[in-house]
Amino acid sequence: MRDFFFDLVDTLELVFLDPLRYSEEVKEIPFALSPSSSWLFSILSALSLSVGMSILSAPYTVSTLSFLFFGFIANLILFRFFPFFYSLVADYYVQKKGRSQKLLFLVMFARHATVLFLLFAPICIVIHALGLSGVGSGFFLLLTFIVLYGLVIARGLKSIYELKNRDSIRFSFYALGLTILFPFLMNLYTATSVLQSVSGGF
Repeated sequence: MRDFFFDLVDTLELVFLDPLRYSEEVKEIPFALSPSSSWLFSILSALSLSVGMSILSAPYTVSTLSFLFFGFIANLILFRFFPFFYSLVADYYVQKKGRSQKLLFLVMFARHATVLFLLFAPICIVIHALGLSGVGSGFFLLLTFIVLYGLVIARGLKSIYELKNRDSIRFSFYALGLTILFPFLMNLYTATSVLQSVSGGF
């Protein structure tokens, strides 16, 4: 148990305090290399995001429990797949800069960095105590966390691929924008095609 705690602290330190050493020292942390680390961070972050949005979505009814449960499942799926596609797009941009592929390290870093969203629920509690609530407040806070996540990934890009600050931030937010925008455009295209097909049948 003590080894687990030390490995956990070391992993968080590498991700948030000293990402310059991440690609070198993460290989020496058994917990960080195991899939259980990313699963643990994803589960905790998904739960925090669901609880936080539920806190800001007063009044609380029986449907709040179903919202909390299904929100947790949706968020867990998001935290499992989003970092991979985000890293894939970012790695593509970095390789165009002439850097070698280090997708495995970037995916690990991106999945470990999702633990940032663990702070979402505590901040929602503070915001609710200050008298702010509603979907608008939750959406604004979520956007803030997404931007912070993008900045954390930018630091990871800088250290893993040895990039300049400007390039790492640019690649990070290009990749973030495309990763978020692509599913939206695909859903919009699918919905439009279905509507056109249905309307053409009448």
